[in-house]
Amino acid sequence: MDRPVKLYDLHPSPNNIKVRLALAYKKIPYEIIPVDPRDRTPVIKASGQSLAPVLLHGETIVYDSFAILRYLDGNWPGSPRLFSEDRTRHKTIEEWEQFTRAECGPPVGMTFGQALEGKVDPDKRRESNARINRAAARVEAALADGPYLMGDAPNAADLTVAPMLSLAVLSKESAAGNPLMQFFLENLKIDNAPKTRDWIGRIMAWDGRR
Repeated sequence: MDRPVKLYDLHPSPNNIKVRLALAYKKIPYEIIPVDPRDRTPVIKASGQSLAPVLLHGETIVYDSFAILRYLDGNWPGSPRLFSEDRTRHKTIEEWEQFTRAECGPPVGMTFGQALEGKVDPDKRRESNARINRAAARVEAALADGPYLMGDAPNAADLTVAPMLSLAVLSKESAAGNPLMQFFLENLKIDNAPKTRDWIGRIMAWDGRR
């Protein structure tokens, strides 16, 4: 696959992190095109829509992080696989993807909304923390059986869930100088789940843009 790979990337977004992790895991060289959240014009010109990430592979354009991971696996099958040839395992990966949408995404979105408003809603804060801790408890239970969500090797499930939960385990060092990350540090927190925290750290370490 000698066509160049470029990624329109909105740096702190979990969905963008997911794609960067997939590219790193599969050892696919790529060029970053940073996205300014205040001006999505380049993304719209490239893909006809305003959301990042967007992958450019030669003349091929792919948007939506879930679609991008499938494109990478279909076009670079010789590198570590993100999905599985086994139907049952593949369905389980998709269940983790849906878990991220339904269980991890909403509390992150609630916190992001409060950050944009510039104020904390105590009720939303309690709800978002309760929900993110319930999500972490499920991950903690899955990690009791191995170092990754589905055993001894990572796949698309790990790369999808970890970036979303990572916003609830930020350190003072990682949030320093970034008002949005500082807001997450102060208002969204996984209280326990040591296996989950360790797993997030191992997955996120692949992201060269951290």
